[in-house]
Amino acid sequence: MITLPGQDGFDLDNYPLYNLNRTSATYIDVMSKALKEIGMNQNQWRILGILGDKNPSTVTGIARRGVLKMSTLTRMLDRMERDGLVQRSLWKEDKRVVQVKITAKGKRALDKILAVAANVYKKSFEGISDAEAKRLMKTLAKMRDNLNRSPYVGKP
Repeated sequence: MITLPGQDGFDLDNYPLYNLNRTSATYIDVMSKALKEIGMNQNQWRILGILGDKNPSTVTGIARRGVLKMSTLTRMLDRMERDGLVQRSLWKEDKRVVQVKITAKGKRALDKILAVAANVYKKSFEGISDAEAKRLMKTLAKMRDNLNRSPYVGKP
């Protein structure tokens, strides 16, 4: 049984949320180093990855899916548009909404990033079965749902 923070015998190294955070930080560090080798960074990966999944996307949608602050995203999009990776335009149906599209150059960059991401994924899931990976995905989704219903986020 997991001992909770504040309880006698609490052991940080055996606390799931601590380990989740450490795993996330390790992944980000490994990906950042690998992306740097191809002249890219973590935020570019997030943005291009989202656009590779849904092109075009709204700025608001990218911020939500990429877990990016709007100010950070705006700066990144300015730089990425200047570099020819993305293109922004007003949505025809609502001029208050900005759409972002990946360019041909952005698609080529995304292809390089996806190769890096695939290698990192393979390494991180060595020795983990498909069933274990699927179970992990279900568990993480449940945890997100639980946290979104927690009394600390919006209404319980």
